[in-house]
Amino acid sequence: MDSPHQLLDRLRRQDISHTLGKQIAEGGEAKVYDHGATLVKTIGLDYFVQPILALDRISLHNAYFPETRLTVLGFGCTIEGDFKIVVEQPFVKGKHVDDSLIADYMHRMGFQLINPRNWTYATSDIYLSDMHDENVLQTVNGTIVVVDCDIRINVPSLKSGGTRKFSTEVDIQ
Repeated sequence: MDSPHQLLDRLRRQDISHTLGKQIAEGGEAKVYDHGATLVKTIGLDYFVQPILALDRISLHNAYFPETRLTVLGFGCTIEGDFKIVVEQPFVKGKHVDDSLIADYMHRMGFQLINPRNWTYATSDIYLSDMHDENVLQTVNGTIVVVDCDIRINVPSLKSGGTRKFSTEVDIQ
């Protein structure tokens, strides 16, 4: 019988395709798996200093793009010990759209184009980048959907007209 450490080590070495699905893509911070009607993504903290900032991004994505809502399934780590957030998202069948259609969509949502080289849009409250044709799709009924983007609170340090400030202070009256 395996010890708890041996069992954990054996589980870490197992192929996870039976659980997550077949890996179909890999981006800067996530691996994407085909899970039938949904996608499963394992999101790392490469772009985030703390897990709370990654969870904030998920919450913002869900608020602005509910049709491609991310559901947190759990947390884990790689064999190397890298922390991962495991999320599920509906699979969207659609076609890629050009930058002008994305710009029109973003303008209707109140966002201004800040940097076309990295597809960045912003309001004074929200910073949104990586809005290129692989992350924004048009469904068969013509709906524009955002399947992946870098969305966060627009703070002045992002140099995109942000006015929001983070604070650990709480004002109780």
